[in-house]
Amino acid sequence: MRPLPSPAAHRAAGFTLIEVSIALILLLAGLMIAADLLMETARLFAETSGEAVDTPVPLALARIRGDMEGASAVIPVLTEEGKLDKVRIRMVGQEIDYEKLDDSLYRLVLPDSGISSEPEALWHGVTDWTCTQGGTGSPVWFSVTYQRRSTPHSPLPVLPLYRGKLEEPRIEKFYVLPRGNGW
Repeated sequence: MRPLPSPAAHRAAGFTLIEVSIALILLLAGLMIAADLLMETARLFAETSGEAVDTPVPLALARIRGDMEGASAVIPVLTEEGKLDKVRIRMVGQEIDYEKLDDSLYRLVLPDSGISSEPEALWHGVTDWTCTQGGTGSPVWFSVTYQRRSTPHSPLPVLPLYRGKLEEPRIEKFYVLPRGNGW
C-alpha cells in the first residue's frame, strides 16, 4: 500500500495563481516591446527604401564637377527676368547644356557633329540653382537647392506628429576651376 502524500508535499507540486499571473505579465511585456520594435523597424525600412528612389546626389555632383573641370568655358544663360535658364559648358569637340525644367535638372550633350543626344534627367527635386561664369583662368561657383527625403535615424518610437517633415531643403555648392583640356 502507498502512503498518502502529506499536505506540505501537495502544495509544492504546482504553481500558485500569483506565480502564473506574474509570468504572464512578464511575457506580455516582452511581447509588447518586441511588437513595438518590429513596427519601428518596418517604418524605418519603408522610409529608407524611399530614399533609394531619390537622386544619388554625390553622383550627380561628380558628373557636373567633372564636366566643368574639363571645360574651356562655363557660360550661364539667363532668362529675360534674370533667372538662370541653362548652363552651357564648352569643351573640345562638344558642348554640354545643363537645364532646369520644372523640378528636374537635365544634361544634354551637343557634339560638334551636330547630332545631339536625348536630354538625360540628372537630378530630381531641384528648386533653385545658381552658377557664375568661369573659364581656364577664373573659377566657377555652382549651387543647387533641392528637396530631399529626411529619415529620422532613431531606434526610439516617435509619434507621427513629432517626426518632422518627410522632405527637407538642402543646398549643395562647390567651386571648380575649368582646366580647358576637355577631360
